[in-house]
Amino acid sequence: MGTRSNVSDRPNEGPGWTCSAPVSAVATILLVDDEPLFMAACARSLSAWGYAVRQARHGEEALQALRTQSVDVILCDINLPGMSGIELLRAVRSQDRDVPFLLMTGGPELESARLAVEWGAQNYLIKPLALPNLRDILQRTVESYRFIRSQRSLFDSSERIVLETHELRQQFGQAVAQAWMAFQPIVSWSSRSVVAYEALLRSTATNLASPTAMLQVAESLGEVHNLGHMTRGLIAEVMKHHPELPGVFVNLHVLDLLDDQLYADSSPLLPYARRIHFEITERMALEKVPDTRERVARLRQHGYRIAVDDLGEGYSGLNSFAALEPDAVKLDMSLIRDLDRVAAKRKLVQTLVGLCRELGTPLVAEGVERKEEVAALVDLGVDLLQGFYFAHPDYPLPLPRF
Repeated sequence: MGTRSNVSDRPNEGPGWTCSAPVSAVATILLVDDEPLFMAACARSLSAWGYAVRQARHGEEALQALRTQSVDVILCDINLPGMSGIELLRAVRSQDRDVPFLLMTGGPELESARLAVEWGAQNYLIKPLALPNLRDILQRTVESYRFIRSQRSLFDSSERIVLETHELRQQFGQAVAQAWMAFQPIVSWSSRSVVAYEALLRSTATNLASPTAMLQVAESLGEVHNLGHMTRGLIAEVMKHHPELPGVFVNLHVLDLLDDQLYADSSPLLPYARRIHFEITERMALEKVPDTRERVARLRQHGYRIAVDDLGEGYSGLNSFAALEPDAVKLDMSLIRDLDRVAAKRKLVQTLVGLCRELGTPLVAEGVERKEEVAALVDLGVDLLQGFYFAHPDYPLPLPRF
């Protein structure tokens, strides 16, 4: 059963449409949950944010809705009568590999998170939902899905050939030409010191200012390797002028593992390898990359270390953890948000902290924004922290506040 909402006591009136604007003008969310009070409260919030909301009380009803109406996001509880949320996810993925699928649960378990990873859920949300966090996740998810969909032409039998337009290439070229690297400190709370920085891609270009949009276009145009070359070159230039940098976490697309330049003696980061953590951001399954372990071993032979991003999110981190045996991991920021207020999140974080401690793997909590979150993390045994509470990403290298 779904978690009861403390927002409203008005029961849901049944499946159907609730929207504040014409469906064609707004993004559509399919909300799947068997708890009437939660459904009603959640649907009201989604409608107030300008979404069209279609509701289903169980998996079969959701599948029927999808046969008659396309949606931009599926927001689904794991525990449903009859067909579970994981089973619904599998059924949806057999027909549509791309529509974003966000799973919700009031009782987070590593096994359900593992299955969510396996079948391609975009996120794994803990009930009760933090509305600001949910609104931000939905906005980013819808923008990402619609942007990619707008650039694709369903051309061959796999329906995944990307429309490479001259205009899109121009936009990408402008974004790359105006790219720069921002740095955000990772701190040790116990020693009140900076232990590393994360390098984050930025651009002053107006069309592709978002690093997510820039990466999506790079994927569409087959430019992931070139974007990686440029990014690593910019980071190396900063490290050359800042020998005092204790270490840098560098985001690495899974496809970069296939790039020979990454392992070459001419790689711009090679002189700084022992201070580099390559942070795997798994936007596609690691299974798509042959000989993953061998490739990671080659990086380690050069002195690089490997980190896994977004542990606990489900979409990427848990799958990468087993495959990469990382030297460090990062807790997903969705777990950190309101950690001090949500017992289920604290329980899951405590489990992940215990797992990392048992394996001897350093753990970083990213996305820390409030002192209460700092206190909760420290209480759970997390010492390495990153987020707006300490410093915003910037250049020159920002100093943290404690």
